[in-house]
Amino acid sequence: MLWRLANGPKYKAQSYNKYRANGFEFSTWEYDKRRVTQNSGVFMKAITRFRASGKDINYKESEATYYGIIHGIFELDYTSFKTVVFYCDWVRVEDKINGCKVDPNSKLVMVNLSKLKSKERIDDELFILASEAAQVFYAEDFLNDGWSIILHTPKRLTTIVDKLEVPIVYQSILEDNVNLNDLLTVD
Repeated sequence: MLWRLANGPKYKAQSYNKYRANGFEFSTWEYDKRRVTQNSGVFMKAITRFRASGKDINYKESEATYYGIIHGIFELDYTSFKTVVFYCDWVRVEDKINGCKVDPNSKLVMVNLSKLKSKERIDDELFILASEAAQVFYAEDFLNDGWSIILHTPKRLTTIVDKLEVPIVYQSILEDNVNLNDLLTVD
């Protein structure tokens, strides 16, 4: 199996507009443009192990969250197994002024979708495994031009399970965040 993996996948890959993984239904940005739904928002958490210097013997871990938009869904065939990858544009999260910020009052995470990584440097990683992806919804922020508020999407396992879910999924966001609840309350 290692030999097949080292030789890479077959030269032909299957492409999809929609794909179901991890309890979410993902689609590409182009597919979403023709629909009223939005399923192309994606995020992933990456954990990096590193040493601060060559003298350190212990590793340290750092966690980073990435937000992006799916532009392609591809199934790669390695003869003995198949795997699905998402081709994404990622927001430059480390750019706290232009890419990603947290509202101090509501504690909501906001991203600027015009500041995508793949448009700046060629060495930015554009592909993730579908198994690493989770879904987000980008709601346009009308107070901050060009910015979108991130809402984490609930999993959609099956139609039977979906009927059993509590319909007020986002109610816990309001209960956990008193500042946001105050901002949304109209006198």
